[in-house]
Amino acid sequence: MIILVNHEINDPANFWKAAQENLPNLPEANVKRVVQSLPNTDMTIATCLWEADSIEALDSYLRSKVGSTSKETYYEVNTANAIGLPA
Repeated sequence: MIILVNHEINDPANFWKAAQENLPNLPEANVKRVVQSLPNTDMTIATCLWEADSIEALDSYLRSKVGSTSKETYYEVNTANAIGLPA
């Protein structure tokens, strides 16, 4: 499934460090890949598209990697009605 995640990042240095260290290891733990990452200019907010088996699996993965450096909100993308998703 494709999941949109809004990250509110309270510790940008450690959040992005964890991302750089862990994203090359995907797929892992029912999380397949990050499709897009769209941070704001000061790196404190990001909207990302992920491919994972479930929101719960993705949340568990993110908590294990970025800990409390951010707070996330999630929703499943309606891929049948989405426009511009990568193949």
